[in-house]
Amino acid sequence: MFKKMVLWTILIVLFLSLTCMTNAATPTEFKYGKTVWLSMPYTGEYWWNTITDFLRIRVEADGWNFNFATADGSDTTQFEQIVTYAQQADILFVCPHSIDAQNEAIRQAEEEYHCPVVVYKDWITGKARVCAMYNDFEAGQAMAKEAVQWIEETYGTTEGKTVISMNGTLAGGWKLRHDGFQWIMENHPEINFVEIIGGDSPEGWADVAESCVAGPGQDVVAVLSASDGPYLMGMLQALEKYDKLYYQGDPKHVFIASIDGKPSTLSWLRMGYIDVVYSQTPDSIAAALWDVAKEYILKDASYQYPPYKMPEIPIPLEVEQPEGCYWGGEDLTMTIDVWEKSETSTGRTPSPRTDKNNVNNWGIWGNSVMKILGPDLDPYPTFDAKGIQPEWSEGLISEYEEWLEE
Repeated sequence: MFKKMVLWTILIVLFLSLTCMTNAATPTEFKYGKTVWLSMPYTGEYWWNTITDFLRIRVEADGWNFNFATADGSDTTQFEQIVTYAQQADILFVCPHSIDAQNEAIRQAEEEYHCPVVVYKDWITGKARVCAMYNDFEAGQAMAKEAVQWIEETYGTTEGKTVISMNGTLAGGWKLRHDGFQWIMENHPEINFVEIIGGDSPEGWADVAESCVAGPGQDVVAVLSASDGPYLMGMLQALEKYDKLYYQGDPKHVFIASIDGKPSTLSWLRMGYIDVVYSQTPDSIAAALWDVAKEYILKDASYQYPPYKMPEIPIPLEVEQPEGCYWGGEDLTMTIDVWEKSETSTGRTPSPRTDKNNVNNWGIWGNSVMKILGPDLDPYPTFDAKGIQPEWSEGLISEYEEWLEE
């Protein structure tokens, strides 16, 4: 009888030990209560706020806690934020201020604090779990080619025509758009290609826009703007001030193309001031990255416990257009894979083109965001354009207003 009791005691101890070992090997409790931190380079302007809010909406919808901080344009501040919040988060999203200044902080976050880092919207040269971004270079180059084609069709020649390229601080997405715009310099040296850099703020863009239009850009026939909304507004004001703003279809119309697709810019497109927008897709970037993180990183909390093995994203990984988002076609995908510019597996979303023929597609983020977050400028500024407003303009505006009131 005593021997049987000893044997049962040994078996029970072994069972409990195995159970504890199993639980330790596959922990399910996240150390910080399912908490996400996001470090942003800036907030305060609509685009940066939108990038933050779209991720917040996705994270909170799945019952996770969402927090964010802004670096206010400082690499040093963002470096410190990454190291700090990696010790308070189960996963850290970083929209980097520059492409290489945060590499070491991200390495520390993952290797020393066992916090996986997802690079959000812009890219880094170093190593993180995964990155998804807009295809800035593709959009910039497409805009440049479209401007040249418009000039050729309108004037019959590109010789001596002035094109203004307007950009922000040459880092991240703005740098890639700048590189895309360079197609004009590389292929059309006969064009007077004027580049202006407005820095990080809409006010800076407005200042350089007026100086340019009043000076070397006075005979401008086309404008390529690497951002829009408040960033583009200064150029429209400058063209208006110097009697260069004409409606689409007028012989003196200046071709205007932009990247972003904010609600105000879609409004200006409907009014006939500008020609085309290459829409960024902040909603789809947030949705796609959060879905990838849930499936491949946050499937369990094992990376927070010995042996602290960081989850890997299988590549190539094809990502379909997230529900409710618009990539320009139902069959378009994003592929996350090796990218020569970064050690991080990176996906680049399509760059949907918007003009008067599809501006009232309600899936475009600059439309759909109106019923979620509201306008970027309220009220939308209007301008004293010369010529006759296009016939199609009133119909587009009426259709949009009816949709908005539904």
